[in-house]
Amino acid sequence: MATSIGNNTTLLYPPDYMVRREINQYVAKINFILAFAQSFVSMGGLFGNVLVLIVINRKSLRNTSSAVYITYMAIFDSAILLLHAANLGRPRRNLFIHCSLTYLTDLFTFCANWVLVIITLERCVAVASPFLAKRFCTAHSARYSVYILVSVALLFFSTTFPIVYHTNENSHHKKCVIRPQYGLIQRVYQPIIFYGIPDLLLLSNLFTVYCLFQRRKQQKRLSGDESSELRVTDVHSNRKQRQLTIMLVTVNFAFYLFTTPASIVYIAESSPPKHREISKLKLSILFSQTSVLILQLHNATNFIFYCFTGQRFRQATIETFYEYSIQLKIFYHRYVLCNKYYRISSSQIQKPFLTPPSHSKQTSV
Repeated sequence: MATSIGNNTTLLYPPDYMVRREINQYVAKINFILAFAQSFVSMGGLFGNVLVLIVINRKSLRNTSSAVYITYMAIFDSAILLLHAANLGRPRRNLFIHCSLTYLTDLFTFCANWVLVIITLERCVAVASPFLAKRFCTAHSARYSVYILVSVALLFFSTTFPIVYHTNENSHHKKCVIRPQYGLIQRVYQPIIFYGIPDLLLLSNLFTVYCLFQRRKQQKRLSGDESSELRVTDVHSNRKQRQLTIMLVTVNFAFYLFTTPASIVYIAESSPPKHREISKLKLSILFSQTSVLILQLHNATNFIFYCFTGQRFRQATIETFYEYSIQLKIFYHRYVLCNKYYRISSSQIQKPFLTPPSHSKQTSV
């Protein structure tokens, strides 16, 4: 959808030659300026997603359903950012490349958004019914859910893409464009399945938060004499569920924040403006092109939100950086300074910020 916003902006305005020429020059200028910001977001977001993959697949975190979903979400987000970067790096349009970028961007965007929906619904089930969670909220079930999602997405987009798009082999701009008869339909159904339905399903976070508050009230009602091992285990489980819920609610809020402007712009562009005021046209173009950058932030900032709101994820990140710094130090002394007998003392290997051992079995990120 982001590629469609960028590709169709200049086609929506009055056909007056002088107006169109000035608008096209303004669009080129805006795109040139925003290209630097988009490149920075793509590179920074890709680095953050790689860190997510490294941290979430540590031994202490990886054997959970949430870790599986976060892993695949990071993979899809990385693919989207790479496609954005590839779209920026095309000085000349190639028909096959442009069609491939358009198809893959839609495919991976759909998968990334719906993985977020699945993990949110899974957390809702896990908090509302711990007995169902033991049966359905497993790493094995999570992998199969993602496989089914990818299969459905491949079938859907492989079927609809040749119908909705066709090639424009103009000598100056060879690219994939939406067929005129499907233009309005595309601008309505795509935001709905990409963002509208996920927006509604992500509201299940409200029910998850409600269930957590209810469980907390039940724990407070327990008398001090009932401080058994079962109650201690339930307290730790509830704390982990609460931490993961806070992390997911933050990511879901970012989803609303970053995707809503682009969805509004994409739908609004279905009807060209009837006025010819250059200043208003330029302002609408600026908002349209900026919304693409804001949309890109959705795929680039999850690592930041995980670190800020996930205590165990933040701790694992610190430990990962510490371990890699030790390995880098060993590499430097052995292969740069040629000290093959260099060793790290046991006091230097001790991990920082270690938390006390938990009384319950690990269940979440």
